[in-house]
Amino acid sequence: PIIRDAHGRKMSKSLGNVIDPIDVINGITLEGLQKKLEQGNLDQGELEKAKEGQKKDFPDGIPECGTDALRFALISYTSQSDKINLDIKRVHGYRQWCNKLWNAIRFAMIKLGDQYTPPATLAVHTMPPICKWILSVLSKAVGKTVSSLEAYKFSDATSSIYFWWQYQLCDVFIEAIKPYFNGSEEFESARGASRDTLWACLDTGLRLLHPFMPYITEELWQRLPQPKEACRKDSIMISEYPSAVQRNGQTIKLRMKWRLY
Repeated sequence: PIIRDAHGRKMSKSLGNVIDPIDVINGITLEGLQKKLEQGNLDQGELEKAKEGQKKDFPDGIPECGTDALRFALISYTSQSDKINLDIKRVHGYRQWCNKLWNAIRFAMIKLGDQYTPPATLAVHTMPPICKWILSVLSKAVGKTVSSLEAYKFSDATSSIYFWWQYQLCDVFIEAIKPYFNGSEEFESARGASRDTLWACLDTGLRLLHPFMPYITEELWQRLPQPKEACRKDSIMISEYPSAVQRNGQTIKLRMKWRLY
């Protein structure tokens, strides 16, 4: 695809709308952008025009977005036929979404505790409805992502993953299980099921997201507890990619069906 600016214009030095990927990854001030223009070969008239264009589009410069956010944004844009109108605000939005992922893992590490060991199976029939629901929608997200990748519909894959992480895991499931961790004996059973489900979702969700955001998923995956007596790979990069969940009676076998490690 041809990458254009947010207004759909072809990138041109004379317009001052050329975006260096390194500047998106590391961030750059408006002064830095204009200094790069001055180091080019534009005549004075074109230089002033280019500076005005940069000042209009990037009044505060380009914020640091990181490699993962840029990668995810470019892949998500592939639904726009052969042209990508790159909006830095959208890329930065994915950078902020990375903070959401960090917060989800931070919440999990606090609630799981230092002594937590992931189970070999999940007893679905004893789980609260919210746990059954998140596992069900995770299965659908995995199936949609895998089928989209096989059909080379990469934008659909990113949309499926983003929707599950943002609107189902973080906005619904994590918020719904917070009362289970208030220390009440009434929620003892639900608390244990929520821990196991949360770990399974995060492990699977990170591996599902890894091809699109390799750096942050590796970092976060390494922080998750390791299953007892499991031959876990040294890196998420060489771990098995998730496949759609299949239930065996009232139990979900993590190793065989979820392929979590």
